[in-house]
Amino acid sequence: MIQKAKELLLNPWFQLVLSVLFVTTSEVFLKRGAVEAPRLPEEVNWTGVSGLASPDVWYGILFVIASFISWLYVLRFIPLTIAFPLSNFVHVLVPLASWFFLNEHISVQRWCGIALVLLGVLIVAKPVARMEEKL
Repeated sequence: MIQKAKELLLNPWFQLVLSVLFVTTSEVFLKRGAVEAPRLPEEVNWTGVSGLASPDVWYGILFVIASFISWLYVLRFIPLTIAFPLSNFVHVLVPLASWFFLNEHISVQRWCGIALVLLGVLIVAKPVARMEEKL
């Protein structure tokens, strides 16, 4: 059982999925933290430094770091020409997470854009699936 878990964690495709999920999670935390951040005098408020007072911002930073570590692992094993286009699935998940967790509105035009990104990721993923079958 432990061996199977280790194999899963060391699988670069699983790490790619984790990286995308970590980025999505970080963006939601960062947004929540930025919204709840205290207002500072206008001379420094534009910097966003007040967000550092929010625990959500720090959670977001931790998820950014986790994503970075996972991404570096992915790059050791998956060609960038494959990994990077697949990582763009984050452009589907972030708006969906924003809609679901932050109650943000998504316009029809944006839904169409999300669908196009999803289609693009699927087009890139199809040859990858064929390549995996041959291994």
